[in-house]
Amino acid sequence: MITRAWVGLMLALTLFYVLTLFGRGVILIQDPSLIAKAMGLGILVLPLFALWGLFMEVRFGLRSQQLAKRLITMEIPGLDLELRASGRATKESATRELDRIKKLAAADSASWTTAFLLGEAYAAAGDRRNARSAIRRAILLADDSKPSNN
Repeated sequence: MITRAWVGLMLALTLFYVLTLFGRGVILIQDPSLIAKAMGLGILVLPLFALWGLFMEVRFGLRSQQLAKRLITMEIPGLDLELRASGRATKESATRELDRIKKLAAADSASWTTAFLLGEAYAAAGDRRNARSAIRRAILLADDSKPSNN
């Protein structure tokens, strides 16, 4: 629930930023100076990048959350991690699970469940870059495994 509140707050702040920046760009375009008009056009492009980034991050979060729920309903065992009092995995257990899941992923590279577990193992080990990459792969594999409506 707290995560949703933070996502909502970040969405609101980003939309406020986009609208404010868009308004400033329009004001600059109306200025008679050519430099101000050029700056206004440049400023109008920035909100497009912000909206694109926002859309991509929210989409990634929703799709990875859907896969996590699907994994739970399939009753596939998750990671066997020893947790600290803070709730984070110990380094030793995260490394052990990462090595175990890497071996599974090498044997079954076409499974979205294995790719998703690999992403979770990377996240537990503190490697966010590889975690996101593995979960993106899991999303692609899960999309490919869905039967088409054609």
